[in-house]
Order: sequence, then structure tokens, then C-alpha cells
Amino acid sequence: MNALQQWKHCPEFIDIDDQSRFVRLLKCNDLYAIRDMAGVHHAELAQMQPVGDGISIVHGIPDAQLLAHAALLPVYAAAKHSPPAVATNRIFLRFQEQLRVESMRGPIEALGFKIVDVPAYAPHSAWLEPVSGRVDEALSKLDLLRALPGAVHVQPQLLRPRVWKTPA
Repeated sequence: MNALQQWKHCPEFIDIDDQSRFVRLLKCNDLYAIRDMAGVHHAELAQMQPVGDGISIVHGIPDAQLLAHAALLPVYAAAKHSPPAVATNRIFLRFQEQLRVESMRGPIEALGFKIVDVPAYAPHSAWLEPVSGRVDEALSKLDLLRALPGAVHVQPQLLRPRVWKTPA
């Protein structure tokens, strides 16, 4: 499956449940993000919005010329004019405090994920990535991660463009 097919297979929405509120982010089919743009020279890239981590948001629909040079990532937003957010293949998972991530390694790996980082200050949480490295696979398995026993919070990594606040 090439980068364009993966981009097209990303879910049309992502549900974010923050215990205090529920947000549904919708996929922006007229935006996409590019990672690792070395060697990319394309006219529509003139309107890029850098978000950091070597990722930029581009208006339009990706074409085959980009596929050989860059990784494509989906862009989501809460509403049409809301700030865009780039979903990566990283997922943050937090269990109940008494449950360490290491004790759940087997079920996590059975879902096709690897544990990338466990914060020293929070051994009940971890950053995960799919073994395949595919963003569409990571996003399509959010509900399976939420169904793990003791899971409290599951959220994809979302990168947003920097917004400068005006002084009051």
C-alpha cells in the first residue's frame, strides 16, 4: 500500500474523550500533511503551514509526484474553520494508576503496537506506534486500545501549527 492509499484509508473522524468533554475531529480531505520533504519541489507547496517535527500542512489533494519523496499524514479539525491538527502514527495510552504499562505489553503487542516510550514519572502510561509504522492502522485501532482492561485514556498524537497570541 503506497502513501496515498494509506492517507485515503485513514478514518473519516477521530473521537477524543478527555473525561470532561468529548470532541469529534473530522478528516479534512482538502488538506494533507507531508513529513520528510527532502527533494520535494511542487507548486502547491507554496502555501505550507509548518507544524514542527519536519511536518507541514498543504492545501489540496496529494498527487503521485509526492509519493516518492514524502510521507503523507492526515489532517483533522473539529469544524470547517477550526485550527487543523496533523495525526501522526503515535498514540498515547494511559491506564489506571495502579496498572503498569509493562504488565499490559502482551495485549498491546497483540493489537499490532509496540511501546515506544514509558515516561519515568508515569509508568501507567506510554507512547505507542504500530509495528507497521502506518498512520491509518494506528488511527483505525483506537477503539481496540480503549477496550483494553484498565485503559483510561487513548489519544492520537495531534500536531498543530504554531499560533502566536497577540498581547492584550
